Amino acid sequence: GPLAHQGLSLQQRPPTVARRVMAVLLRGAAAVALVGQAAAMFFELKPGTEEECFKWVPEAGMRCVGSYEADGPAEGIEVRIVGPENRELWKSTVSSGHIHPIDSHSQGDTYALCFKSTISENQMISFDARWGHEHELDLVEGTEGTHLKQFVTQNHTDQMQDSVMKLYGKVLDITEQQQFAITREAVHRETAESTNTRVMWWTIVEAIFLVGLAVVQVYILRSYFEVKSII
Repeated sequence: GPLAHQGLSLQQRPPTVARRVMAVLLRGAAAVALVGQAAAMFFELKPGTEEECFKWVPEAGMRCVGSYEADGPAEGIEVRIVGPENRELWKSTVSSGHIHPIDSHSQGDTYALCFKSTISENQMISFDARWGHEHELDLVEGTEGTHLKQFVTQNHTDQMQDSVMKLYGKVLDITEQQQFAITREAVHRETAESTNTRVMWWTIVEAIFLVGLAVVQVYILRSYFEVKSII
């Protein structure tokens, strides 16, 4: 359904998210999270396409802050913030960084965060943008200016990747132990079946021997009494 909350609207849907092997574990599928007037997203930016723009209609007096990052075999993007009357308010060609703070001065104005590829390779774009009043935003001052204290970056995904790889290693250990237990159980079962087979044949041979012994005893007793009768 449409993404909207307190004046926030996403006018353009992102393209199909690239599925990666560890994106499951590493990035997962494309995620869209809205907290207040915040948006965090992963999407695939393809070369030779028009700008991918995400639009908001914030309240007057709100400020937009956040960060973005491109990830791929090569990185090359153009990032812009477009304000009312399609006026360009900020532009950057750096592959990752903070979004320049933008203030909304009038109620009902539309602002857009736009991404465009400048290379011939597909890229995964992640961004975290938030609109809010200054006292509502968790801001810090840095060398690059004012920005959010928490935002989606490569460091977060790398930490997630490390955690997933550790979990994957533990899963492999459990799988190996389970396979060893299954193999050992199969060997024990084969030994038990072989023993049962030997016991069965030994019982059959023993029964045949006992029947034969009984027949011989009966024959000997009959022969003995027949001799006595003749005498």
